[in-house]
Amino acid sequence: MRRTATRYPLFLIFFIITMLSAPPVSSQWFYFGRNKVQYTDFEWKVLKTEHFDIYYYDEMEELAERGAKYAEESYSYLAVTRRIPLIFYSSHLHFQQTNVIPKHIPDGVGGFFEFLKGRVVIPSTGSSNAFKKVIQHELVHVFMHAKIYFVNKEHGRFDGTYPPLWFVEGLAEYWSSTWDAQAEMIVKDAILHNYFTPLSQIWRINGTFTMYKEGQSILEYIGENYGEDKILLLMENIWKYGKFSDVFQDVIGKSYQEFDQEWVYHLKKKYYPMLADHDFSKNITQTVVQRGYNFKPTYYKDAAGDDKLLFVGNRTGYTNIFMADLDPKKSGGMKKEKLKQLVKSGTKSDFEA
Repeated sequence: MRRTATRYPLFLIFFIITMLSAPPVSSQWFYFGRNKVQYTDFEWKVLKTEHFDIYYYDEMEELAERGAKYAEESYSYLAVTRRIPLIFYSSHLHFQQTNVIPKHIPDGVGGFFEFLKGRVVIPSTGSSNAFKKVIQHELVHVFMHAKIYFVNKEHGRFDGTYPPLWFVEGLAEYWSSTWDAQAEMIVKDAILHNYFTPLSQIWRINGTFTMYKEGQSILEYIGENYGEDKILLLMENIWKYGKFSDVFQDVIGKSYQEFDQEWVYHLKKKYYPMLADHDFSKNITQTVVQRGYNFKPTYYKDAAGDDKLLFVGNRTGYTNIFMADLDPKKSGGMKKEKLKQLVKSGTKSDFEA
């Protein structure tokens, strides 16, 4: 019996050959850091100071001693109640090989605090000032984590609230450095080019460097206008509520939205050139009407001597002429409008428009 050859399309034959000859590609579909490669054999040593166990290797002994000095200086006012392991690397290339965490570390990361065992891992970038700042930044994380843990534990909250990232990183920036030219540049540019994110919507930039600096700006403003004690109270009262926004309202006395009004206004007043000598109309005037589209306002004093406002408005699809009281008590202000309709157009030939 003669077999009849099966005819396959050319593209299908090519696909089958390609799949059979291709090497395994499973690693392409998983996170790269799964199999983190260590290129260097590190011979670790330990430098013990009064409050720290500092891990380093031979080529960075001098750097480890300098880092130990910086760490003890930071400890003097953070005062964490346990010994803290610090792991130093002499370069970012060595830092990326750390097995403290399994994930791949991108170039922008300058150090991290590992919550599970409380280890702080920091590379050197060649700048002593930057090295000192990152040490202090990460130790603020250690302090804040311990503070939150013990506050919740003291009040029986073992699943207690934890601060959002803007507060975590903003506090670390606020307590590790002063407001410098870089911070000024980031916030000023965001304000002037209208992409600034208010506190009530800060989740939109979560994890970005802009969020770090906005968080620092928030705490700078709170410290200057509400007092430094409020920043500690935001941590000490965290056990009371299930959401940090409720803690914020309790301590500061304002919701995120209410705080935005004064904080963002403060920044605009600072960075908008014309606002140095002028102000937004909403901050210096009383709102008389707020609904719909309103045009051509005209002042009018009636026979009784009361101040009135005449204007053209569109409330129902027709263009009408309205009159409102300029006395806030009579007009109702922002909460309630009291208007008198004088002329209605579009329903009769007398007033077509």
